[in-house]
Amino acid sequence: MKKLVAWGANKLLYLYLSNEEKNGFSYCVDSFTSEKSIHGLTISKPDALSSEDKDTVCAVIFAVSNTAMRAIGSELNKMGFTYGKNYLYFSDYAFSSFKQRFFDRLGWHPEENLYRYALSFNLNSIRPIHTSVLGTVTFLECLKKVTHLVGDIAEIGAFECGNVLCALNFMSANGFPEKNYYVFDSFEGFGDLSSNDPTESSKKGDYVLETSLQRIQDSLQMFPQTRITKGFVPSTFPSVPKDAKFSLVFYDADLYQPALDTFDFFWDKIVDGGFLIIHDYECEPGGFKGVSKATEEFFAGKKVCLHSFYENTMVIIRK
Repeated sequence: MKKLVAWGANKLLYLYLSNEEKNGFSYCVDSFTSEKSIHGLTISKPDALSSEDKDTVCAVIFAVSNTAMRAIGSELNKMGFTYGKNYLYFSDYAFSSFKQRFFDRLGWHPEENLYRYALSFNLNSIRPIHTSVLGTVTFLECLKKVTHLVGDIAEIGAFECGNVLCALNFMSANGFPEKNYYVFDSFEGFGDLSSNDPTESSKKGDYVLETSLQRIQDSLQMFPQTRITKGFVPSTFPSVPKDAKFSLVFYDADLYQPALDTFDFFWDKIVDGGFLIIHDYECEPGGFKGVSKATEEFFAGKKVCLHSFYENTMVIIRK
């Protein structure tokens, strides 16, 4: 049994430590935080790994975005660590237990081949993807389940459309029926935050594009079913035809009021058997607490099951 070291004192590690009583990690390393510990686990600088025997240690990368995953992997390579031998990604480490939890709550097991596709796409995409690998797996698994249903797809909060590209490539490669894919984003970062949002750690304008909207549109030109609408929620929703139905809606705009507006507009448009996936329902202290508040407020009294997963911070609702 190798000694386990976590890399990344972030929300993914916090949620893991909060939910797994026996976590098995000796300590955590992180390049940026000034904190000394996270949920009881000591934090050191990455140099601490240099003194470890590489044959007896395994580093597990706790990173949400694909850019952070690649950056940490590169640092480990420089230290002489090799992927699969003495370092793994959190999704590798957690996939087996996540797969069982997914089955217990939703009734089917995520496929190994789909997991490999999600991991490979995230690691190799030039577009930043802020959905974790297990979040991508969840999205694609739900996507598979709605291919036979009438209803389009909508993504609210797409940043640079990394997740959109992943989904469209996946559908195209697997010969899925073509559905309209609506994308709603300000492409200017956050709008106004409410008192229900983490105003101490976030502000208006966060998550502004690192590239141009034109470049994003160009990268999606080969998928004519894509419908991109620029602007703040809910002012963009009137672009949707009044009789439109949806089989899958993905909310990833992080904030309280846009979440409420999204649920109010789309819930009645989701067909029976369709999914609403909500990112950041699970969050760390100081995180996007408004998303879970909006979710619980909107669905209070409704006869739905909220299936949440700390491994991807999501809640999945099947109508």
